[in-house]
Amino acid sequence: MSNLKMSQGFEILRPKPDQALPIPCNEWDALKEKIASLTTEPWFFHMTGSILIGAALATVVSIWTGAVSNATIANAIVIAWSVTAVCSLVGIACLVFANMERKAYRSKATDVVTQMALIEQRFEREEI
Repeated sequence: MSNLKMSQGFEILRPKPDQALPIPCNEWDALKEKIASLTTEPWFFHMTGSILIGAALATVVSIWTGAVSNATIANAIVIAWSVTAVCSLVGIACLVFANMERKAYRSKATDVVTQMALIEQRFEREEI
């Protein structure tokens, strides 16, 4: 048995015989659905960002209510505004990283589902 040669210079290789597992269509569909919904939530960045945004808001509330101006520490208001700014910026950065990480994990799962759909296209399927 030789390989098939096409006019454009391509040589079509014959597939090697190998073992295969038949899988029922309903189990295949269930696997696709589970993989499509598969996600790993970026809990570390999301939790850290939420905590830092909460700390910034608590500091702003302390500034607005006047609790900071009654403090005995010199430049307490400057320190409080600095804490608010740093916590806000780092918290927002963490939430942005969490969103980027979520998209990356989601794209990995959709890549697997796309590959499964390509495999599925090789076969004729009768709709019931």
